[in-house]
Amino acid sequence: MPVTVTLLGQGTITVLTRSQAVTPDSRHFIASELLATEHRAAGDWYHHWPEEDCGNRLHAKALITLCQHHVLSSTESLLVYDSRYPAARGATPLLQSLLCHCPEFSEAWGICSGRFDPGEAYRLAQTLMQEECRLLYLYDPIQRLSQDPTPQESELHYLIFSARMLRK
Repeated sequence: MPVTVTLLGQGTITVLTRSQAVTPDSRHFIASELLATEHRAAGDWYHHWPEEDCGNRLHAKALITLCQHHVLSSTESLLVYDSRYPAARGATPLLQSLLCHCPEFSEAWGICSGRFDPGEAYRLAQTLMQEECRLLYLYDPIQRLSQDPTPQESELHYLIFSARMLRK
Protein backbone atom coordinates (compact mmCIF):
# COMPACT_ATOMS: atom_id res chain seq x y z
CA MET A 1 0.00 0.00 0.00
CA PRO A 2 1.49 3.41 -0.96
CA VAL A 3 2.40 5.98 1.65
CA THR A 4 2.26 9.77 1.64
CA VAL A 5 5.26 11.60 3.10
CA THR A 6 4.74 14.91 4.89
CA LEU A 7 7.24 17.39 6.31
CA LEU A 8 6.27 17.80 9.98
CA GLY A 9 8.97 20.20 11.06
CA GLN A 10 12.35 21.69 10.35
CA GLY A 11 14.95 23.80 12.05
CA THR A 12 18.57 24.55 12.71
CA ILE A 13 20.92 24.15 15.61
CA THR A 14 23.75 26.68 15.74
CA VAL A 15 27.00 25.08 16.87
CA LEU A 16 30.25 26.80 17.82
CA THR A 17 33.30 24.54 17.91
CA ARG A 18 36.43 24.28 20.01
CA SER A 19 39.65 22.84 18.63
CA GLN A 20 42.77 21.02 19.73
CA ALA A 21 45.93 20.22 17.76
CA VAL A 22 46.25 16.60 16.61
CA THR A 23 48.74 14.57 14.63
CA PRO A 24 47.00 12.90 11.68
CA ASP A 25 47.47 9.15 11.75
CA SER A 26 45.52 6.04 10.85
CA ARG A 27 42.74 6.99 13.30
CA HIS A 28 41.88 10.27 11.53
CA PHE A 29 40.20 10.75 8.17
CA ILE A 30 41.43 13.83 6.32
CA ALA A 31 39.33 14.78 3.30
CA SER A 32 41.34 14.35 0.10
CA GLU A 33 40.42 17.82 -1.17
CA LEU A 34 42.21 19.28 1.87
CA LEU A 35 45.37 17.31 1.12
CA ALA A 36 45.29 18.33 -2.54
CA THR A 37 45.25 22.06 -1.81
CA GLU A 38 48.60 23.36 -3.06
CA HIS A 39 48.44 26.66 -1.17
CA ARG A 40 48.40 25.04 2.25
CA ALA A 41 51.74 24.77 3.96
CA ALA A 42 52.39 21.63 5.94
CA GLY A 43 51.47 22.33 9.52
CA ASP A 44 49.31 21.42 12.43
CA TRP A 45 45.91 19.85 12.13
CA TYR A 46 43.11 20.57 14.56
CA HIS A 47 40.26 18.42 15.80
CA HIS A 48 37.04 20.48 16.07
CA TRP A 49 34.07 19.49 18.23
CA PRO A 50 30.91 21.25 19.46
CA GLU A 51 31.53 23.59 22.38
CA GLU A 52 28.43 22.23 24.16
CA ASP A 53 29.02 18.58 23.37
CA CYS A 54 27.50 15.24 24.34
CA GLY A 55 30.42 14.30 26.57
CA ASN A 56 32.64 12.62 23.99
CA ARG A 57 33.52 15.58 21.72
CA LEU A 58 31.50 14.33 18.78
CA HIS A 59 27.97 15.75 18.80
CA ALA A 60 26.23 18.88 20.01
CA LYS A 61 24.24 18.27 23.18
CA ALA A 62 21.19 19.85 21.50
CA LEU A 63 21.46 17.34 18.64
CA ILE A 64 21.37 14.40 21.06
CA THR A 65 18.33 15.93 22.79
CA LEU A 66 16.57 16.32 19.40
CA CYS A 67 17.26 12.68 18.50
CA GLN A 68 16.08 11.41 21.88
CA HIS A 69 12.86 13.42 21.60
CA HIS A 70 12.30 12.15 18.06
CA VAL A 71 12.53 8.46 18.99
CA LEU A 72 10.16 8.96 21.92
CA SER A 73 7.47 10.50 19.71
CA SER A 74 7.11 7.55 17.32
CA THR A 75 7.21 3.78 17.57
CA GLU A 76 8.93 3.47 14.20
CA SER A 77 11.75 6.04 13.83
CA LEU A 78 14.27 6.29 11.01
CA LEU A 79 17.44 8.39 10.93
CA VAL A 80 19.44 9.82 8.03
CA TYR A 81 22.72 11.41 9.14
CA ASP A 82 24.24 13.53 6.38
CA SER A 83 27.79 14.65 7.17
CA ARG A 84 30.86 15.96 5.36
CA TYR A 85 32.52 12.57 5.46
CA PRO A 86 31.68 9.64 3.20
CA ALA A 87 29.98 6.69 4.82
CA ALA A 88 31.58 3.27 4.49
CA ARG A 89 28.70 0.85 3.87
CA GLY A 90 26.26 3.47 5.11
CA ALA A 91 27.93 3.97 8.49
CA THR A 92 30.35 6.55 9.86
CA PRO A 93 31.95 6.78 13.29
CA LEU A 94 29.81 9.88 13.87
CA LEU A 95 26.64 7.97 13.01
CA GLN A 96 27.68 5.04 15.20
CA SER A 97 28.31 7.42 18.11
CA LEU A 98 24.90 9.05 17.60
CA LEU A 99 23.26 5.62 17.67
CA CYS A 100 25.02 4.82 20.96
CA HIS A 101 23.27 7.86 22.46
CA CYS A 102 19.95 7.04 20.76
CA PRO A 103 19.76 3.29 20.06
CA GLU A 104 15.97 3.32 19.64
CA PHE A 105 16.07 4.24 15.93
CA SER A 106 14.58 1.39 13.88
CA GLU A 107 16.95 2.03 10.98
CA ALA A 108 19.73 4.52 10.28
CA TRP A 109 21.73 5.58 7.24
CA GLY A 110 24.90 7.65 6.94
CA ILE A 111 25.26 9.68 3.75
CA CYS A 112 27.54 12.38 2.37
CA SER A 113 25.54 14.60 0.01
CA GLY A 114 27.93 17.56 0.12
CA ARG A 115 25.26 20.17 0.82
CA PHE A 116 21.92 20.69 2.53
CA ASP A 117 19.08 20.39 0.02
CA PRO A 118 15.56 20.04 1.50
CA GLY A 119 14.17 18.86 -1.85
CA GLU A 120 16.69 16.04 -2.11
CA ALA A 121 16.06 15.14 1.55
CA TYR A 122 12.31 14.91 0.79
CA ARG A 123 12.91 12.64 -2.22
CA LEU A 124 15.18 10.45 -0.09
CA ALA A 125 12.50 10.28 2.62
CA GLN A 126 9.95 9.18 0.00
CA THR A 127 12.29 6.37 -1.05
CA LEU A 128 13.14 5.17 2.46
CA MET A 129 9.71 5.45 4.09
CA GLN A 130 7.71 2.41 2.99
CA GLU A 131 5.35 2.20 5.97
CA GLU A 132 3.89 4.46 8.64
CA CYS A 133 6.81 5.96 10.53
CA ARG A 134 8.81 9.12 11.16
CA LEU A 135 12.17 10.02 9.68
CA LEU A 136 14.68 12.47 11.14
CA TYR A 137 17.07 13.89 8.54
CA LEU A 138 20.16 15.59 10.02
CA TYR A 139 22.69 17.62 8.03
CA ASP A 140 25.94 18.14 9.97
CA PRO A 141 28.42 20.43 8.13
CA ILE A 142 31.07 20.62 10.88
CA GLN A 143 34.56 20.03 9.51
CA ARG A 144 36.01 17.82 12.24
CA LEU A 145 39.65 17.98 11.04
CA SER A 146 41.09 21.23 9.73
CA GLN A 147 44.39 23.09 9.51
CA ASP A 148 42.61 26.15 10.89
CA PRO A 149 42.31 26.33 14.70
CA THR A 150 39.70 29.11 14.51
CA PRO A 151 36.37 28.05 16.06
CA GLN A 152 33.74 27.25 13.43
CA GLU A 153 30.16 28.40 13.63
CA SER A 154 27.94 25.93 11.80
CA GLU A 155 24.24 25.47 11.24
CA LEU A 156 23.09 21.87 11.68
CA HIS A 157 19.85 21.46 9.73
CA TYR A 158 17.13 18.97 10.54
CA LEU A 159 13.92 17.89 8.85
CA ILE A 160 11.24 15.67 10.38
CA PHE A 161 9.07 13.65 8.01
CA SER A 162 6.02 11.50 8.65
CA ALA A 163 4.69 8.72 6.43
CA ARG A 164 1.04 7.65 6.46
CA MET A 165 -0.64 4.87 4.53
CA LEU A 166 -3.00 6.02 1.82
CA ARG A 167 -6.45 4.61 2.59
CA LYS A 168 -8.83 3.74 -0.22
